[in-house]
Amino acid sequence: MGAVASALKEEVIAYSYLARLVKQLLLDPTVRSKTTLLTFFSGFMSIAVDEMIHQSQCRTCEEVLENVYGKDLFALQGKVALITGASNGLGLENARCLMKYGCHVIWAVRSPDKAASVLNQLEKKEKLTGKATILKIELSDLSSVKPFVESFLALNLPLHYLICNAGIMSPTEWLPSKQGFELQFATNNLSHFLLTELLMPKLKETAKTGEVRVVILSSLAGASCYNFDPAKIPCPQEEYNEFSEYAVSKAVDCLHARHIQKHEKNIIACAVHPGIIGTGLGGGNRGLTSLLYNGMTMAMFRKPVTKGAATTMYCTVSPDVTEHSQKGAFFYFNCASQRPRNILGARDDLVEKCHQRQLELVKPFMGHAPEKPISRPGHSETEAWRQLGDKAAPLLQAAPFLNKPLDMAKGWFQPA
Repeated sequence: MGAVASALKEEVIAYSYLARLVKQLLLDPTVRSKTTLLTFFSGFMSIAVDEMIHQSQCRTCEEVLENVYGKDLFALQGKVALITGASNGLGLENARCLMKYGCHVIWAVRSPDKAASVLNQLEKKEKLTGKATILKIELSDLSSVKPFVESFLALNLPLHYLICNAGIMSPTEWLPSKQGFELQFATNNLSHFLLTELLMPKLKETAKTGEVRVVILSSLAGASCYNFDPAKIPCPQEEYNEFSEYAVSKAVDCLHARHIQKHEKNIIACAVHPGIIGTGLGGGNRGLTSLLYNGMTMAMFRKPVTKGAATTMYCTVSPDVTEHSQKGAFFYFNCASQRPRNILGARDDLVEKCHQRQLELVKPFMGHAPEKPISRPGHSETEAWRQLGDKAAPLLQAAPFLNKPLDMAKGWFQPA
């Protein structure tokens, strides 16, 4: 009886959340500027149904490797993979399977002690022919990314597979990252963008002697997005909505893969929807987790972790992906290339604008000064000039002849 009551409670929470979401998609102008009820069904639900119908073609993570390499457990010896969030969930399953086949896996994790404990348990359970190196990174803090990259580069290893796996989902309120950006976007997008940019020289170097792949975890949620303004990402606090901003973050992940695919000819980039999988993602959002992971409504759409990690592995090692990429494919689920819905496959201009915006935001953390002040929502160039003028005041008092050219320059920053 208690189990029945608990199940009913989950359904009530799930449907209450769904009703609130539908209302926002229909009536909230801020939400509707990014995703609507129509794009929710043509994107999110369309992929969920497609995935469920064809789920039989999705193998487990280990089966993907066996299909490519057979029983040769040293097939990936000499290969190096870097996985963010490798100590739990999908990242852990990808790390385990790659190491089982001889790959050297860099575990990019927030807690090295926890990762070491997890690795110790793995090695007790089965023989892993590959090596693991654990390095610390805090994806919610952009200042931690460059030191992480420097630690990796000090190992003097190639890099064949970069798997941007870690992320968070739909905090119920706007939260700041250490740098003051919206936390979800900072963690899911900016940190992985910066990581990829800083590792790009190493990826290109490795690509001279072998195939290199970048696999970015996106989501079917990104397909429910139909529009957003790149100049307003990350979103300001007053415009935050947990579902629409998660959709934007996952859409931007997909556009990131598209940009790499377009501009880096010797690097294959894929955006992956792994499936609806209960890994603890979204743990602080009771309504959403009840709907996706606990209630009966979405039960038919769920996958276990072993299958959820399979499409990432497919994009990492399958020779089919090379052929797909030559035809322009970049979006995958159920271990196959798929048609990108809504914004994921449209508007090439948005791909470039997103890249430029993210580059602008991460530039201060790349090891050199930005070319111009970062333009966050609400931060005008006029304000940037005022701050610069305050710092220059002592110099002007000491050297009055500088006032004239400074006044000329000041005019450039005045609003039209």
